Amino acid sequence: MSDNGDSGRPGPGENTPKLDQRPLSVLERRLTLGDMLDTATFAELVKSFAELYKLGVKVFDEKGNRLADMKSGNGDFCGYVFSFPDGKRCCTQTVARVKDGPLATTQNARAPQAPPGTKLHGMIAVPCFTGLRYLVLPILWEGDVLGRVVFGPFTPDEMGDLPPTLTDLTPGLDLAQAQSYLAKIRRAPESTIVKVLLHFAQLLETLVAAGQKTFLTSQVHIEATLESNRDLEAQNKRLEQMNLQLKDMDRLKSSFLATVSHELRTPLTSIIGYSEMLSEGLVGTLNQEQTEYVKTIMDKGDTLLKLISSILDVTQIEAGKVRLTFEPISVGDLVTSALSSIKPQAQKKGLTIDLKLPARAVEVRGDREKLRQVMVNLLSNAVKFTPKGGWVQVLVTEVKFQPELDAEGWHFVVQDSGVGIPSDQLEKIFQSFYQVDNSSTREFGGAGLGLAIVKSYVEGHGGVVRVQSELGQGSRFEVVLPVHPPPPRAVIAPPLSEAPPAPVDRF
Repeated sequence: MSDNGDSGRPGPGENTPKLDQRPLSVLERRLTLGDMLDTATFAELVKSFAELYKLGVKVFDEKGNRLADMKSGNGDFCGYVFSFPDGKRCCTQTVARVKDGPLATTQNARAPQAPPGTKLHGMIAVPCFTGLRYLVLPILWEGDVLGRVVFGPFTPDEMGDLPPTLTDLTPGLDLAQAQSYLAKIRRAPESTIVKVLLHFAQLLETLVAAGQKTFLTSQVHIEATLESNRDLEAQNKRLEQMNLQLKDMDRLKSSFLATVSHELRTPLTSIIGYSEMLSEGLVGTLNQEQTEYVKTIMDKGDTLLKLISSILDVTQIEAGKVRLTFEPISVGDLVTSALSSIKPQAQKKGLTIDLKLPARAVEVRGDREKLRQVMVNLLSNAVKFTPKGGWVQVLVTEVKFQPELDAEGWHFVVQDSGVGIPSDQLEKIFQSFYQVDNSSTREFGGAGLGLAIVKSYVEGHGGVVRVQSELGQGSRFEVVLPVHPPPPRAVIAPPLSEAPPAPVDRF
Protein backbone atom coordinates (compact mmCIF):
# COMPACT_ATOMS: atom_id res chain seq x y z
CA MET A 1 0.00 0.00 0.00
CA SER A 2 1.51 3.38 -1.03
CA ASP A 3 1.56 6.59 1.06
CA ASN A 4 0.15 9.94 -0.13
CA GLY A 5 2.52 12.78 0.72
CA ASP A 6 5.30 12.86 3.28
CA SER A 7 4.42 10.54 6.15
CA GLY A 8 7.59 11.30 8.10
CA ARG A 9 8.87 7.71 7.76
CA PRO A 10 12.51 6.97 6.80
CA GLY A 11 12.98 6.35 3.09
CA PRO A 12 14.43 3.23 1.45
CA GLY A 13 18.02 2.56 2.38
CA GLU A 14 17.87 4.52 5.61
CA ASN A 15 18.66 2.85 8.90
CA THR A 16 15.10 1.99 9.86
CA PRO A 17 14.75 0.23 13.23
CA LYS A 18 12.87 -3.01 13.02
CA LEU A 19 9.74 -3.46 15.04
CA ASP A 20 11.04 -6.64 16.67
CA GLN A 21 14.05 -4.76 18.03
CA ARG A 22 11.94 -3.25 20.84
CA PRO A 23 9.49 -4.97 23.17
CA LEU A 24 5.89 -4.57 22.16
CA SER A 25 3.58 -2.83 24.56
CA VAL A 26 0.66 -4.90 25.75
CA LEU A 27 -1.59 -2.47 23.86
CA GLU A 28 0.21 -3.25 20.60
CA ARG A 29 0.15 -7.03 20.59
CA ARG A 30 -2.67 -9.50 20.17
CA LEU A 31 -3.73 -11.20 23.37
CA THR A 32 -4.22 -14.95 23.59
CA LEU A 33 -6.99 -16.82 25.34
CA GLY A 34 -4.51 -17.90 28.03
CA ASP A 35 -3.69 -14.24 28.74
CA MET A 36 -7.30 -13.33 29.35
CA LEU A 37 -8.49 -16.29 31.43
CA ASP A 38 -7.99 -16.53 35.17
CA THR A 39 -6.86 -20.15 35.44
CA ALA A 40 -8.37 -20.94 38.85
CA THR A 41 -11.77 -19.35 38.12
CA PHE A 42 -11.99 -20.94 34.68
CA ALA A 43 -11.09 -24.38 36.04
CA GLU A 44 -13.93 -24.10 38.57
CA LEU A 45 -16.37 -23.11 35.82
CA VAL A 46 -15.45 -26.06 33.61
CA LYS A 47 -15.57 -28.47 36.53
CA SER A 48 -19.00 -27.25 37.64
CA PHE A 49 -20.44 -27.61 34.14
CA ALA A 50 -19.04 -31.09 33.67
CA GLU A 51 -20.43 -32.23 37.03
CA LEU A 52 -23.79 -30.48 36.64
CA TYR A 53 -24.62 -31.58 33.10
CA LYS A 54 -22.65 -34.87 33.05
CA LEU A 55 -20.86 -33.76 29.88
CA GLY A 56 -17.22 -33.71 28.88
CA VAL A 57 -15.85 -30.20 28.33
CA LYS A 58 -12.62 -29.37 26.52
CA VAL A 59 -11.25 -25.92 25.74
CA PHE A 60 -8.39 -25.25 23.29
CA ASP A 61 -6.70 -22.02 22.31
CA GLU A 62 -6.15 -21.09 18.67
CA LYS A 63 -2.85 -23.02 18.59
CA GLY A 64 -4.49 -26.21 19.85
CA ASN A 65 -3.13 -25.95 23.39
CA ARG A 66 -5.50 -27.55 25.86
CA LEU A 67 -6.66 -25.09 28.53
CA ALA A 68 -9.29 -27.33 30.15
CA ASP A 69 -10.27 -30.99 29.93
CA MET A 70 -13.04 -32.52 32.03
CA LYS A 71 -14.24 -36.01 31.06
CA SER A 72 -17.63 -37.35 32.09
CA GLY A 73 -18.90 -40.91 31.62
CA ASN A 74 -17.38 -41.79 28.24
CA GLY A 75 -14.07 -43.20 29.43
CA ASP A 76 -15.08 -46.89 29.49
CA PHE A 77 -16.93 -46.80 26.16
CA CYS A 78 -14.27 -44.89 24.23
CA GLY A 79 -11.50 -46.97 25.79
CA TYR A 80 -13.25 -50.18 24.75
CA VAL A 81 -13.72 -48.99 21.16
CA PHE A 82 -10.11 -47.73 21.09
CA SER A 83 -8.88 -51.23 21.89
CA PHE A 84 -9.81 -52.34 18.34
CA PRO A 85 -7.32 -51.37 15.59
CA ASP A 86 -9.90 -49.78 13.28
CA GLY A 87 -11.63 -48.25 16.25
CA LYS A 88 -8.35 -46.65 17.30
CA ARG A 89 -7.81 -45.23 13.80
CA CYS A 90 -11.32 -43.76 13.58
CA CYS A 91 -11.18 -42.38 17.12
CA THR A 92 -7.93 -40.60 16.28
CA GLN A 93 -9.49 -39.07 13.17
CA THR A 94 -12.57 -37.89 15.09
CA VAL A 95 -10.47 -36.29 17.83
CA ALA A 96 -8.34 -34.51 15.21
CA ARG A 97 -11.47 -33.22 13.46
CA VAL A 98 -12.95 -31.91 16.68
CA LYS A 99 -9.72 -30.37 17.98
CA ASP A 100 -8.03 -28.99 14.87
CA GLY A 101 -10.60 -29.24 12.07
CA PRO A 102 -12.17 -26.20 10.40
CA LEU A 103 -14.89 -24.42 12.34
CA ALA A 104 -17.27 -24.80 9.43
CA THR A 105 -19.86 -27.27 8.11
CA THR A 106 -17.29 -29.27 6.15
CA GLN A 107 -15.53 -32.61 6.67
CA ASN A 108 -18.64 -34.34 8.02
CA ALA A 109 -19.67 -31.40 10.29
CA ARG A 110 -23.11 -29.83 10.08
CA ALA A 111 -25.19 -27.14 11.74
CA PRO A 112 -26.62 -28.38 15.05
CA GLN A 113 -30.28 -28.93 15.70
CA ALA A 114 -31.72 -25.94 17.54
CA PRO A 115 -35.05 -24.09 17.87
CA PRO A 116 -35.74 -21.63 15.05
CA GLY A 117 -34.19 -18.22 15.61
CA THR A 118 -31.41 -19.49 17.89
CA LYS A 119 -28.12 -17.67 17.30
CA LEU A 120 -25.50 -20.39 17.10
CA HIS A 121 -22.43 -18.10 16.89
CA GLY A 122 -20.60 -20.47 14.53
CA MET A 123 -21.38 -23.68 16.44
CA ILE A 124 -21.09 -26.95 14.54
CA ALA A 125 -22.07 -30.56 15.29
CA VAL A 126 -19.53 -33.29 14.58
CA PRO A 127 -20.93 -36.88 14.53
CA CYS A 128 -18.70 -39.69 15.74
CA PHE A 129 -18.59 -43.05 13.95
CA THR A 130 -19.75 -44.62 17.24
CA GLY A 131 -23.08 -42.82 17.03
CA LEU A 132 -22.06 -40.31 19.70
CA ARG A 133 -21.87 -36.61 18.92
CA TYR A 134 -19.75 -33.55 19.64
CA LEU A 135 -20.66 -29.85 19.60
CA VAL A 136 -17.87 -27.40 18.81
CA LEU A 137 -18.16 -23.65 19.37
CA PRO A 138 -15.53 -21.07 18.36
CA ILE A 139 -14.40 -18.58 21.02
CA LEU A 140 -14.62 -15.17 19.36
CA TRP A 141 -13.30 -11.89 20.71
CA GLU A 142 -13.30 -8.61 18.78
CA GLY A 143 -13.59 -10.51 15.51
CA ASP A 144 -10.69 -12.88 16.24
CA VAL A 145 -10.95 -16.62 16.88
CA LEU A 146 -9.16 -17.26 20.18
CA GLY A 147 -9.94 -20.96 20.43
CA ARG A 148 -12.79 -23.42 20.67
CA VAL A 149 -15.02 -25.19 23.18
CA VAL A 150 -15.84 -28.87 22.66
CA PHE A 151 -18.87 -30.41 24.40
CA GLY A 152 -19.20 -34.15 24.41
CA PRO A 153 -19.35 -36.80 23.44
CA PHE A 154 -23.01 -37.26 24.31
CA THR A 155 -25.60 -39.79 23.15
CA PRO A 156 -28.27 -38.24 20.91
CA ASP A 157 -31.74 -38.86 22.26
CA GLU A 158 -32.87 -40.45 19.01
CA MET A 159 -30.03 -43.00 18.92
CA GLY A 160 -31.15 -46.62 19.23
CA ASP A 161 -28.85 -49.54 18.42
CA LEU A 162 -25.15 -49.11 17.78
CA PRO A 163 -24.67 -47.89 14.18
CA PRO A 164 -23.07 -50.05 11.42
CA THR A 165 -20.22 -47.52 11.23
CA LEU A 166 -19.13 -48.95 14.57
CA THR A 167 -20.17 -52.61 14.40
CA ASP A 168 -18.81 -53.17 10.88
CA LEU A 169 -15.42 -51.65 11.79
CA THR A 170 -14.99 -53.61 14.99
CA PRO A 171 -15.67 -57.32 14.42
CA GLY A 172 -15.76 -59.13 17.72
CA LEU A 173 -17.35 -56.18 19.49
CA ASP A 174 -19.37 -57.41 22.48
CA LEU A 175 -22.66 -55.55 21.96
CA ALA A 176 -23.92 -56.13 25.49
CA GLN A 177 -20.72 -54.82 27.02
CA ALA A 178 -20.65 -51.85 24.65
CA GLN A 179 -24.28 -51.02 25.49
CA SER A 180 -23.51 -51.17 29.23
CA TYR A 181 -20.64 -48.69 28.72
CA LEU A 182 -22.83 -46.53 26.50
CA ALA A 183 -25.43 -46.25 29.27
CA LYS A 184 -22.92 -44.26 31.35
CA ILE A 185 -22.79 -41.46 28.77
CA ARG A 186 -25.21 -38.55 28.99
CA ARG A 187 -28.24 -39.05 26.68
CA ALA A 188 -30.10 -35.90 25.67
CA PRO A 189 -31.62 -34.16 22.63
CA GLU A 190 -29.07 -32.25 20.63
CA SER A 191 -31.09 -29.05 21.02
CA THR A 192 -30.74 -29.34 24.82
CA ILE A 193 -26.96 -29.65 24.62
CA VAL A 194 -26.94 -26.63 22.27
CA LYS A 195 -28.64 -24.55 24.98
CA VAL A 196 -26.14 -25.74 27.58
CA LEU A 197 -23.19 -24.88 25.35
CA LEU A 198 -24.58 -21.42 24.56
CA HIS A 199 -25.01 -20.79 28.28
CA PHE A 200 -21.42 -21.90 28.86
CA ALA A 201 -20.32 -19.56 26.06
CA GLN A 202 -21.99 -16.59 27.76
CA LEU A 203 -20.18 -17.27 31.01
CA LEU A 204 -16.92 -17.80 29.16
CA GLU A 205 -17.36 -14.49 27.35
CA THR A 206 -17.86 -12.77 30.70
CA LEU A 207 -14.66 -14.35 32.05
CA VAL A 208 -12.72 -13.37 28.94
CA ALA A 209 -13.96 -9.77 29.13
CA ALA A 210 -13.07 -9.50 32.81
CA GLY A 211 -9.77 -11.25 32.22
CA GLN A 212 -8.81 -8.94 29.38
CA LYS A 213 -9.57 -5.90 31.51
CA THR A 214 -7.58 -7.29 34.44
CA PHE A 215 -4.65 -8.38 32.26
CA LEU A 216 -4.45 -5.06 30.43
CA THR A 217 -4.75 -3.12 33.65
CA SER A 218 -1.97 -5.08 35.34
CA GLN A 219 0.36 -4.92 32.33
CA VAL A 220 -0.23 -1.22 31.74
CA HIS A 221 0.38 -0.65 35.43
CA ILE A 222 3.69 -2.52 35.21
CA GLU A 223 4.76 -0.46 32.21
CA ALA A 224 3.74 2.76 33.95
CA THR A 225 5.58 1.68 37.10
CA LEU A 226 8.79 1.17 35.16
CA GLU A 227 8.47 4.68 33.77
CA SER A 228 7.92 6.21 37.21
CA ASN A 229 10.79 4.42 38.98
CA ARG A 230 13.01 7.46 38.74
CA ASP A 231 10.45 9.58 40.58
CA LEU A 232 10.09 6.90 43.25
CA GLU A 233 13.86 6.74 43.74
CA ALA A 234 13.98 10.51 44.18
CA GLN A 235 11.11 10.37 46.66
CA ASN A 236 12.88 7.57 48.56
CA LYS A 237 15.98 9.72 48.87
CA ARG A 238 13.91 12.59 50.22
CA LEU A 239 12.22 10.24 52.68
CA GLU A 240 15.59 8.95 53.85
CA GLN A 241 16.72 12.51 54.49
CA MET A 242 13.52 13.26 56.40
CA ASN A 243 13.97 10.07 58.40
CA LEU A 244 17.48 11.11 59.36
CA GLN A 245 16.16 14.50 60.42
CA LEU A 246 13.47 12.84 62.53
CA LYS A 247 16.09 10.63 64.20
CA ASP A 248 18.19 13.71 64.96
CA MET A 249 15.14 15.44 66.43
CA ASP A 250 14.36 12.35 68.53
CA ARG A 251 17.91 12.32 69.86
CA LEU A 252 17.64 16.02 70.67
CA LYS A 253 14.33 15.37 72.46
CA SER A 254 15.83 12.57 74.54
CA SER A 255 18.88 14.69 75.33
CA PHE A 256 16.67 17.64 76.32
CA LEU A 257 14.50 15.47 78.59
CA ALA A 258 17.53 13.90 80.21
CA THR A 259 19.22 17.29 80.81
CA VAL A 260 16.11 19.02 82.14
CA SER A 261 15.19 16.06 84.35
CA HIS A 262 18.69 15.90 85.77
CA GLU A 263 18.76 19.65 86.45
CA LEU A 264 15.37 19.48 88.16
CA ARG A 265 16.37 16.73 90.56
CA THR A 266 18.93 18.85 92.42
CA PRO A 267 16.63 21.70 93.49
CA LEU A 268 13.77 19.27 94.06
CA THR A 269 15.89 17.16 96.38
CA SER A 270 16.66 20.29 98.36
CA ILE A 271 12.96 21.20 98.54
CA ILE A 272 12.10 17.77 99.88
CA GLY A 273 15.02 17.82 102.33
CA TYR A 274 14.13 21.23 103.79
CA SER A 275 10.48 20.18 103.99
CA GLU A 276 11.47 17.14 106.05
CA MET A 277 13.51 19.40 108.36
CA LEU A 278 10.51 21.66 108.87
CA SER A 279 8.24 18.67 109.43
CA GLU A 280 10.53 17.25 112.11
CA GLY A 281 10.70 20.61 113.93
CA LEU A 282 14.44 21.13 113.46
CA VAL A 283 13.93 24.89 112.89
CA GLY A 284 11.13 25.40 115.33
CA THR A 285 7.75 24.04 116.22
CA LEU A 286 5.01 24.30 113.56
CA ASN A 287 1.32 24.62 114.21
CA GLN A 288 -1.14 22.08 112.79
CA GLU A 289 -1.96 24.07 109.64
CA GLN A 290 1.75 24.66 108.88
CA THR A 291 2.47 20.97 109.42
CA GLU A 292 -0.22 20.01 106.92
CA TYR A 293 1.17 22.47 104.35
CA VAL A 294 4.69 21.09 104.76
CA LYS A 295 3.38 17.55 104.46
CA THR A 296 1.61 18.49 101.20
CA ILE A 297 4.87 19.96 99.88
CA MET A 298 6.66 16.71 100.72
CA ASP A 299 4.01 14.52 99.08
CA LYS A 300 3.94 16.57 95.89
CA GLY A 301 7.72 16.72 95.87
CA ASP A 302 7.95 12.93 96.13
CA THR A 303 5.45 12.60 93.27
CA LEU A 304 7.42 15.01 91.12
CA LEU A 305 10.70 13.26 91.96
CA LYS A 306 9.22 9.91 90.89
CA LEU A 307 8.04 11.46 87.63
CA ILE A 308 11.47 12.95 86.93
CA SER A 309 13.13 9.63 87.75
CA SER A 310 10.79 7.85 85.33
CA ILE A 311 11.61 10.33 82.56
CA LEU A 312 15.33 9.79 83.17
CA ASP A 313 14.83 6.02 83.08
CA VAL A 314 12.96 6.21 79.77
CA THR A 315 15.55 8.47 78.15
CA GLN A 316 18.31 6.09 79.23
CA ILE A 317 16.34 3.12 77.94
CA GLU A 318 15.74 4.81 74.58
CA ALA A 319 19.43 5.55 74.33
CA GLY A 320 20.32 1.94 75.19
CA LYS A 321 22.38 3.10 78.16
CA VAL A 322 20.72 0.91 80.80
CA ARG A 323 22.93 -2.07 81.56
CA LEU A 324 21.52 -4.99 83.51
CA THR A 325 23.61 -6.54 86.27
CA PHE A 326 22.53 -10.08 87.13
CA GLU A 327 23.00 -11.59 90.56
CA PRO A 328 21.29 -14.25 92.74
CA ILE A 329 17.94 -12.96 94.05
CA SER A 330 15.37 -14.21 96.53
CA VAL A 331 12.04 -13.42 94.88
CA GLY A 332 10.17 -13.52 98.20
CA ASP A 333 12.43 -10.85 99.73
CA LEU A 334 12.14 -8.73 96.58
CA VAL A 335 8.33 -8.85 96.58
CA THR A 336 8.17 -8.04 100.28
CA SER A 337 10.43 -5.02 99.73
CA ALA A 338 8.27 -3.81 96.81
CA LEU A 339 5.08 -4.20 98.85
CA SER A 340 6.51 -2.16 101.72
CA SER A 341 6.93 0.83 99.41
CA ILE A 342 3.27 0.92 98.37
CA LYS A 343 1.65 -0.05 101.68
CA PRO A 344 1.16 3.55 102.87
CA GLN A 345 -0.86 4.43 99.77
CA ALA A 346 -2.84 1.18 100.05
CA GLN A 347 -3.64 1.83 103.72
CA LYS A 348 -4.85 5.36 102.94
CA LYS A 349 -7.43 3.89 100.54
CA GLY A 350 -8.32 0.99 102.80
CA LEU A 351 -7.22 -1.61 100.28
CA THR A 352 -6.71 -5.27 101.14
CA ILE A 353 -3.34 -6.64 100.00
CA ASP A 354 -3.23 -10.42 99.54
CA LEU A 355 0.23 -11.95 98.97
CA LYS A 356 0.63 -15.58 97.90
CA LEU A 357 4.14 -17.02 97.81
CA PRO A 358 4.99 -20.63 96.90
CA ALA A 359 5.88 -23.07 99.68
CA ARG A 360 9.39 -23.41 98.30
CA ALA A 361 11.56 -20.29 98.07
CA VAL A 362 12.13 -19.02 94.52
CA GLU A 363 15.81 -18.30 93.89
CA VAL A 364 16.64 -16.75 90.49
CA ARG A 365 19.20 -14.56 88.75
CA GLY A 366 18.38 -11.03 87.66
CA ASP A 367 18.98 -7.32 88.13
CA ARG A 368 17.68 -6.72 91.66
CA GLU A 369 16.88 -3.01 91.30
CA LYS A 370 15.28 -3.32 87.87
CA LEU A 371 13.06 -6.24 88.93
CA ARG A 372 12.07 -4.35 92.08
CA GLN A 373 11.10 -1.38 89.93
CA VAL A 374 8.99 -3.68 87.73
CA MET A 375 7.14 -4.92 90.82
CA VAL A 376 6.75 -1.45 92.33
CA ASN A 377 5.40 0.01 89.08
CA LEU A 378 2.80 -2.75 88.70
CA LEU A 379 1.78 -2.55 92.38
CA SER A 380 1.60 1.27 92.28
CA ASN A 381 -0.69 1.11 89.26
CA ALA A 382 -2.92 -1.45 90.98
CA VAL A 383 -3.22 0.75 94.09
CA LYS A 384 -3.74 3.94 92.09
CA PHE A 385 -6.53 2.55 89.88
CA THR A 386 -8.38 0.57 92.61
CA PRO A 387 -11.19 2.45 94.41
CA LYS A 388 -11.33 2.70 98.20
CA GLY A 389 -12.15 -0.56 99.95
CA GLY A 390 -10.98 -2.71 97.02
CA TRP A 391 -8.34 -5.42 96.93
CA VAL A 392 -5.00 -6.18 95.28
CA GLN A 393 -3.70 -9.73 94.93
CA VAL A 394 -0.02 -10.55 94.41
CA LEU A 395 1.02 -14.02 93.31
CA VAL A 396 4.44 -15.62 92.80
CA THR A 397 4.49 -19.11 91.27
CA GLU A 398 6.99 -21.90 91.70
CA VAL A 399 9.72 -22.50 89.16
CA LYS A 400 8.63 -24.72 86.29
CA PHE A 401 9.02 -25.04 82.52
CA GLN A 402 7.46 -22.08 80.69
CA PRO A 403 6.49 -22.87 77.05
CA GLU A 404 6.56 -19.20 75.96
CA LEU A 405 10.17 -18.93 77.16
CA ASP A 406 11.19 -22.47 76.25
CA ALA A 407 13.02 -22.53 79.56
CA GLU A 408 12.53 -22.82 83.33
CA GLY A 409 10.81 -19.75 84.68
CA TRP A 410 8.41 -18.18 87.19
CA HIS A 411 5.41 -15.85 87.22
CA PHE A 412 4.83 -12.59 89.07
CA VAL A 413 1.13 -11.64 88.94
CA VAL A 414 -0.65 -8.50 90.14
CA GLN A 415 -4.44 -8.53 90.05
CA ASP A 416 -6.83 -5.87 91.32
CA SER A 417 -10.51 -4.94 91.61
CA GLY A 418 -9.91 -1.57 90.00
CA VAL A 419 -11.49 0.42 87.20
CA GLY A 420 -10.13 -1.84 84.43
CA ILE A 421 -8.93 -0.97 80.94
CA PRO A 422 -11.06 -0.74 77.76
CA SER A 423 -10.34 -3.65 75.40
CA ASP A 424 -9.35 -1.30 72.56
CA GLN A 425 -6.62 0.23 74.75
CA LEU A 426 -4.86 -2.97 75.83
CA GLU A 427 -2.43 -2.92 72.90
CA LYS A 428 -1.33 0.66 73.65
CA ILE A 429 -0.78 0.86 77.40
CA PHE A 430 2.86 -0.28 77.17
CA GLN A 431 3.76 2.67 74.92
CA SER A 432 5.77 5.52 76.37
CA PHE A 433 3.72 8.54 77.53
CA TYR A 434 0.45 6.78 76.72
CA GLN A 435 -2.56 7.49 78.96
CA VAL A 436 -5.88 5.64 78.68
CA ASP A 437 -7.56 8.87 79.78
CA ASN A 438 -5.54 11.67 78.18
CA SER A 439 -7.98 14.48 78.94
CA SER A 440 -6.90 17.52 80.94
CA THR A 441 -9.47 16.64 83.60
CA ARG A 442 -8.48 13.00 84.07
CA GLU A 443 -8.91 11.55 87.54
CA PHE A 444 -5.57 9.73 87.81
CA GLY A 445 -2.21 11.43 87.41
CA GLY A 446 1.03 10.14 85.93
CA ALA A 447 3.02 10.50 82.72
CA GLY A 448 2.31 7.08 81.24
CA LEU A 449 5.88 5.81 81.65
CA GLY A 450 5.55 3.08 84.27
CA LEU A 451 4.35 0.27 82.01
CA ALA A 452 6.80 1.21 79.24
CA ILE A 453 9.62 0.81 81.78
CA VAL A 454 8.15 -2.49 82.98
CA LYS A 455 8.03 -3.89 79.43
CA SER A 456 11.61 -2.82 78.66
CA TYR A 457 13.08 -4.26 81.87
CA VAL A 458 11.14 -7.53 81.59
CA GLU A 459 12.18 -8.06 77.98
CA GLY A 460 15.75 -7.17 78.97
CA HIS A 461 15.59 -10.20 81.26
CA GLY A 462 14.32 -12.36 78.39
CA GLY A 463 10.76 -12.43 79.77
CA VAL A 464 7.29 -11.36 78.65
CA VAL A 465 4.58 -9.22 80.20
CA ARG A 466 0.88 -9.41 79.35
CA VAL A 467 -2.41 -8.04 80.57
CA GLN A 468 -6.02 -9.11 80.92
CA SER A 469 -8.65 -6.53 81.76
CA GLU A 470 -12.28 -5.54 81.39
CA LEU A 471 -13.67 -2.08 81.98
CA GLY A 472 -15.07 -1.94 85.51
CA GLN A 473 -13.87 -5.50 86.29
CA GLY A 474 -10.27 -4.89 87.33
CA SER A 475 -6.98 -5.83 85.69
CA ARG A 476 -4.46 -8.65 85.80
CA PHE A 477 -0.82 -8.07 84.87
CA GLU A 478 1.38 -11.13 84.51
CA VAL A 479 5.17 -11.16 84.18
CA VAL A 480 6.90 -14.37 83.07
CA LEU A 481 10.66 -14.43 83.69
CA PRO A 482 13.34 -17.09 83.19
CA VAL A 483 15.27 -18.41 86.16
CA HIS A 484 18.49 -17.92 84.21
CA PRO A 485 18.13 -14.90 81.89
CA PRO A 486 20.28 -14.51 78.77
CA PRO A 487 23.62 -12.68 79.08
CA PRO A 488 23.21 -9.05 80.27
CA ARG A 489 22.76 -6.49 77.53
CA ALA A 490 21.69 -2.90 77.03
CA VAL A 491 17.95 -2.32 77.43
CA ILE A 492 16.36 -0.53 74.46
CA ALA A 493 12.80 0.74 74.45
CA PRO A 494 10.42 -1.08 72.07
CA PRO A 495 8.83 0.86 69.17
CA LEU A 496 5.78 2.85 70.22
CA SER A 497 3.59 0.81 67.81
CA GLU A 498 4.63 -2.52 69.30
CA ALA A 499 1.73 -4.37 70.89
CA PRO A 500 2.03 -6.51 74.05
CA PRO A 501 1.72 -10.29 73.79
CA ALA A 502 -1.77 -11.78 73.68
CA PRO A 503 -3.46 -12.51 77.02
CA VAL A 504 -3.45 -16.06 78.36
CA ASP A 505 -5.77 -18.03 80.59
CA ARG A 506 -5.88 -17.15 84.27
CA PHE A 507 -4.49 -19.55 86.90
